[in-house]
Amino acid sequence: LREQAHEESQQLLAPLNVSLSREEYAAVMDHEAELRQAGFEIEDFGGTTVLVRGIPMLLEGCDIAAAVQEIAGGEIATERMEWIYASTACRAAVKAGDESRPEELQRLAERILVNKDIRTCPHGRPVCFEITRKELEKQFGRLV
Repeated sequence: LREQAHEESQQLLAPLNVSLSREEYAAVMDHEAELRQAGFEIEDFGGTTVLVRGIPMLLEGCDIAAAVQEIAGGEIATERMEWIYASTACRAAVKAGDESRPEELQRLAERILVNKDIRTCPHGRPVCFEITRKELEKQFGRLV
């Protein structure tokens, strides 16, 4: 996401109004440049409402209002870009129960195996782990 950022921004056909709390609104307006760098095009719409005109490509099909609210209510004030990227990536991630084609799953597994930096999700939960042959055999009742 960091590598693709703004060059992969998707313009919305119709801008989306997002109502925020005062604190969330202030956070978004104070960090408009960082949000733009991450692929969000957000502008003031008055009161505590913002207008979302563009989003990162990865968020296509996601609940955009919820994503903006989550980013605005999070660590945006301190770890700006990392928080924005983590929240965006989490929203766009494959979730349990999602339908995936076998070739998509193959590419994902290959990426994880090749890139040793990918071991947890943005929230710190593991995305893979190693299991010994002995542990595997034990699971299938081959060892006692």
